[in-house]
Amino acid sequence: MMPLLGAHISIAGGLEKAPERGRRATCDVIQVFTKSNVQWAAGPISQEQQRLFSTNLEHFGIRMAFGHACYLVNLCSADTGVRRRSRRALAIELARCSFLNLPYLVFHPGSHGGKGEREAIRWIVGGITWALEKQPAVASGMSPMLLLETTAGQGQGVGWRFEHLAEMTTRLEATNRVGICFDTCHVFAAGYDLRSFEAYGQTMAEFDQVIGLHHIKVFHLNDSRGELGSRLDRHEHIGRGKIGLEGFRNPVNDPRFADRPMIIETPKGKTPAMDVANLRRLRRLIVPACATE
Repeated sequence: MMPLLGAHISIAGGLEKAPERGRRATCDVIQVFTKSNVQWAAGPISQEQQRLFSTNLEHFGIRMAFGHACYLVNLCSADTGVRRRSRRALAIELARCSFLNLPYLVFHPGSHGGKGEREAIRWIVGGITWALEKQPAVASGMSPMLLLETTAGQGQGVGWRFEHLAEMTTRLEATNRVGICFDTCHVFAAGYDLRSFEAYGQTMAEFDQVIGLHHIKVFHLNDSRGELGSRLDRHEHIGRGKIGLEGFRNPVNDPRFADRPMIIETPKGKTPAMDVANLRRLRRLIVPACATE
């Protein structure tokens, strides 16, 4: 089975335009914001937009689409008002993903502003629980899963150690609606090596021991401008950063993740050319199944 590769795609001009843009970028799968990523307010999605988005996904051969929450969401902010606003925003975004039949909503755990990681984790778990209660699982239709994204640990961010994410997922296990988005740039910047077959194996073994590989539902494949352990959250083109091209040979050929969507969030241009080039580099690393048998 070939990995499902794609990119984060703009929704400028309407959500329904994203599938065609994804096809022009040679995507199998796409990640989208369901609203502006820098504003709290979210205009309603019309029935017609929902219909066109769904129709276009099929028409342009996009095998899966999922959402990413806006960057303002910070469930562990030191500001009580921001925490409240964030959990409401997360519940609204879950509802929008459900309406669009998107299976996942990726979001950043947040930054604690000096209050400490223990308190931050408690607030994050509380915020997720609140949001999921406002958008309960439904017997029919889509009940999106929230995916905690691994972070680089820049500033006072939470989620850069596997143990942080393990504590969150353990506390939320009963919901059965929380998973992990594994970002290669963030993990590498946090101090987990991915550059060789051996290093990748060790990192994944540690992830499996601490959290469990079954929790990984989505990958963000991004190279890193920062060195190993730099805690610098700066994405780079595939093979042009400190992870290097060989580091991406491992996830795209790992049979354990053959059915997981793998999204690039590498620097963009005015055309799809950069996405096309990055996805081409990844596809050239794939070893056909028959060659490994």
